[in-house]
Amino acid sequence: MKLIIMSLVVFMTMPSSFAQSNSKTKVNQEFMYFVYSNGNRVTDLSSDKQQLHIKKIGAYIENLAKTGKLKDAQPLEMEGTKIASKKGIFTETALNKDKKVIAGYYHILAADMDDAITIAKADPRFEEEGWEIVIRPIKKVEGINKK
Repeated sequence: MKLIIMSLVVFMTMPSSFAQSNSKTKVNQEFMYFVYSNGNRVTDLSSDKQQLHIKKIGAYIENLAKTGKLKDAQPLEMEGTKIASKKGIFTETALNKDKKVIAGYYHILAADMDDAITIAKADPRFEEEGWEIVIRPIKKVEGINKK
């Protein structure tokens, strides 16, 4: 449990202000990365491997911030609720934390989709099994997006 909390701290201590400095790539677009996990991958690792995982992810995030490619990144708890509505009637379903769930997200700045893919492929999670990243460009809609 202590290591899970430490992994949360790694994500939460990366200030967004770092993301705006030292950009070497022309950044034209914003992307969201949704990090999917098959179950709770981190707790499945031994204590030593958990520490190494956290260290590698922390270094990856820090590098993205230093190079101006990261706007934000956060881990998500493995539990949650999905709500849906059909003809005004709501249903609530608990997420199954043992199945594929979104484990976290990154808000990335990249030149284009190819650049975004290259950045995602460098994520050290891919050294392990059971991880996926879905990359989605952020759609610009006047009156909705932050300036």
